[in-house]
Amino acid sequence: MTRDEIEALTCAYLECLDDLRLSEWPGFFTEACSYRVIPRENFEAGRTLSTIYAESRGMLADRVTGLTRTQMYAPRHCRRFVSGLRIVGPEGDGLRLRSNVLMVQTLVDKPSEIVLSGVAHDVVVRDEGRLRYRERVVVFDSEMVPNSLIYPA
Repeated sequence: MTRDEIEALTCAYLECLDDLRLSEWPGFFTEACSYRVIPRENFEAGRTLSTIYAESRGMLADRVTGLTRTQMYAPRHCRRFVSGLRIVGPEGDGLRLRSNVLMVQTLVDKPSEIVLSGVAHDVVVRDEGRLRYRERVVVFDSEMVPNSLIYPA
């Protein structure tokens, strides 16, 4: 895996979510994966209680179904910003990554607001000829996150 491949994966992931191509989102993960959005307090204490939690590509697909077919919420646009992308080191057959994450949302009738600020801990592997996330843990800094955190980070 090269840094260019990792950066391409990161950009494609962000673009997919920012463009609301949610049905494509689970494809960025291995079949057996872990995806969590968790408060820093719980993460640092070793607790697993998360705001968003999935342990397979199928669970991610279920979340997409919930977002696109069953839940009602005000229309919004989200943008995700990643900085400080760093390769931490090897992790089994993949690489462990770390990056800063900022997620901003704009409701059509309100100014933009920060929904999430934190750090992502990822494990990326080569799977079926392409890079995928085997693990993505987004740790947000605030003890409170707006109840509007409906989309993946």
